[in-house]
Amino acid sequence: MTTLRDSLRARNLRQIVVDPYGLFAALLTVAVVILIVGPLASAIVRAFTTGGVLDLAPLQKVLVDPEFHTAAKNTGIIVVVAGTFAMALGSTFAWLNERTDARMGMFSTVLPLVPLLLPPIALSIGWIFLGHPRAGFVNGALQYLLPFPSETGPLNIGSWAGVIFVYTISLMPYAYLVVSASLRNMDTSLEEASRMSGGGRFRTLSRVSLPLVRPALASAALLMLIIGTALFSIPRTIGSLARIDVISVYIVRLTQTFPSRLDEAMAVSLVKLVVIGGAWVLHQRLTTRRRFLTISGKGQGSTLVELGTWRWVARAMMIGFILLVSVLPLTALIIVSLQPFWTAAIDPSLLTFDHFRDILFSTVSRPRAALGNSLRLGVISATLTMFTVAVMVSYAMDRGGILGRSVGLITKSPGAISHLVIGVALILSLGGPPLRLGGTGLILLIAYVIMYMPQASISAEVARGQVGGDLLEASAMLGASRGRTFRKILLPLMLPGLAAGWALVFILTAGDLTASAILSGSSNPVIGAVILEIWEFGTFAQLAALAVLVSTISAITVTTVLSLRRRRRARALVRDTTVPALSE
Repeated sequence: MTTLRDSLRARNLRQIVVDPYGLFAALLTVAVVILIVGPLASAIVRAFTTGGVLDLAPLQKVLVDPEFHTAAKNTGIIVVVAGTFAMALGSTFAWLNERTDARMGMFSTVLPLVPLLLPPIALSIGWIFLGHPRAGFVNGALQYLLPFPSETGPLNIGSWAGVIFVYTISLMPYAYLVVSASLRNMDTSLEEASRMSGGGRFRTLSRVSLPLVRPALASAALLMLIIGTALFSIPRTIGSLARIDVISVYIVRLTQTFPSRLDEAMAVSLVKLVVIGGAWVLHQRLTTRRRFLTISGKGQGSTLVELGTWRWVARAMMIGFILLVSVLPLTALIIVSLQPFWTAAIDPSLLTFDHFRDILFSTVSRPRAALGNSLRLGVISATLTMFTVAVMVSYAMDRGGILGRSVGLITKSPGAISHLVIGVALILSLGGPPLRLGGTGLILLIAYVIMYMPQASISAEVARGQVGGDLLEASAMLGASRGRTFRKILLPLMLPGLAAGWALVFILTAGDLTASAILSGSSNPVIGAVILEIWEFGTFAQLAALAVLVSTISAITVTTVLSLRRRRRARALVRDTTVPALSE
């Protein structure tokens, strides 16, 4: 078998010269590397050179800055604590939905993703509407129902607990998406063998299921580290109320001071890159072992664990959690969007649809134009990004070695850079002559592909890493080209993970805040820029109306994509991509 694999590997290396797929994948990889590295390298060179000589003064300034130490410590506490809670909740929901009889059809699939359907800025503001000590709806209700000695309620969203809580519900869907895709594609025969040998439900879960999805757990942890350290809207709103500074706000503050301290912002981003690079190396050690492969050429079972009466407890837990963390802030947004202005006192006679009418039907509505632009960019960027990383990941894993590891590290590197810094780098390199892309939709599309490449690549790596080598070797033995193998074998088997990644990139793109605010022009507005404008002016009712519209459209889109994903389960895909199909 070793000789056969060596010969196939040598054949594949020779085939890259004549195989269009290999050539296309290589050129695509080079283009993406240039697209990512070029603007960032240009910004780094400008930040760390003075008169053509290396100058590390920006890094030295950052490392001795007490504000940086405080922001780094706060970021570490929030990401570790909130990430742990998010991982536990997301993995539990994924197991209940994919491996037990507690699931409730498509309803269960969408429920854990509801927090993701709200743009982060809208989710955080929704919780401010609920938990503000004076004007929050929950505190207003508690003050009405219970006697309080002061004018403020018992809840305070502007606190450490509030920040960690909102971070947790924001990160939880990412863990769910990655782990659920892994569980869906995992062969259940080992779990069934464990139960037949006398292993109980929880013993099978701890001894069989969890080790098999360990790569997915590692990928989810890496994804939450990247996203958690880059989140800006939550610390900008709730964090400012709690006076908790984090790395993302610290970087933005460096770029917005006068004169701009972009060189120090790049220095902080390099420190982040080192941390995320170390996490990625650890992630690679956990996800490149063959013993974790879970899709092979054999059919997979679909037996569900019967929870008995615990099934209703599990369902009640899922529904109750989602009602608490998502439906409540969405309800708050709806109520505020119908009010003339935000107030804790709800007067039904004053409720109006004027804000929705202004957004949807006004011929000069900037929010309406932004809504259309963001949705179009979301669909295009999600499709382009997922296709690109699917080809790159497959190509890198086939080649292996230094090239494969380098491609993985490069696709993760944008996660260490603030989106605002990426935007500034793109303006410096592409906004002026000769390309003059500043303020155009193309520069926004390039920015979205770069910024959300890490999230897309992690989803693609999980999907590709679960495909065993037997099907690929059988395809090569029958003479199928690498392109045909990718279309007939890899792409169909990777589809569930790629669909989850597509939904993730679409939502992140549609609700992007920081980079959109500086890259969109006056004639090409997007949701992020408009939301930031409305937030600065304090017109919360219009902001709530726009957030409700974005959330509704995102929910419909993601539900449709996930519904199609579930119809193409891994067992059916394995059956449809049998070896005879390759020789047709």
